[in-house]
Amino acid sequence: MNKIALVTGAYKGLGFEWVRQLAKDGYTVYLTARSLEKAQKAVDQLEKEGFKAIPKALDVTNEEELSHLASEIENEYGHIDLIVNNAGINSKDDPDKSVFMKSFRLQDLDAGEVLRHIHVNGIAPVLVVKHFKALLEKSEKPVVVNISSWLGSIAKKDFGGHYGYATSKAALNMMNKAMALEIKQYGITSIVLNPGWVQTDMGGSKAPLTAEQSVRSTIDKVLNTITLEQTGEFFQWDGTPHPW
Repeated sequence: MNKIALVTGAYKGLGFEWVRQLAKDGYTVYLTARSLEKAQKAVDQLEKEGFKAIPKALDVTNEEELSHLASEIENEYGHIDLIVNNAGINSKDDPDKSVFMKSFRLQDLDAGEVLRHIHVNGIAPVLVVKHFKALLEKSEKPVVVNISSWLGSIAKKDFGGHYGYATSKAALNMMNKAMALEIKQYGITSIVLNPGWVQTDMGGSKAPLTAEQSVRSTIDKVLNTITLEQTGEFFQWDGTPHPW
């Protein structure tokens, strides 16, 4: 059976590397971005490297778009084996620094900005699974990988502020735990992953890991070895458990 994967937020950085590595491993990969133009540009780059992917526009907070894409994949392949929920936001990347401060410092804290992070980073990945659950059930070994962060670990939080992003990733960890235990009965494994500090636009150039190192290790040490009994757990990119 042809292995089918969906990677959200995949036109650059970590998501793009996930598509590259999965295509290298023989998956048929749907590469999504909020803009079809960006998704197509990323696919064009992959094709220059000898890899193929299917570009799609997708806003992970839009359930109509999620339902439509699920129907497309069902009609084309009838199942899906892997979902990598990589799409996310961090307002520190906003060119308007006042936006970042609304979710970073107490004196500027804005509930709407924090909730925006929680919606995109914490809730949307579970909405993706909601719409693709029936397709996952038809896979021989369905897996969902939700890209979290060490900042989502309450045990590891060692500095003040950064309310929006950190809270949204902690929310993702709990949302996944709740979902993973609910869908375990259908044979679906769903985990959260700390990809490490990676050299991306979000991670910066000083990060010790390249995107290729992070993704390749995750595929080899987590994706290819995980069992249903490990569903709901929090892993590091090297396959070790991450503190909650």
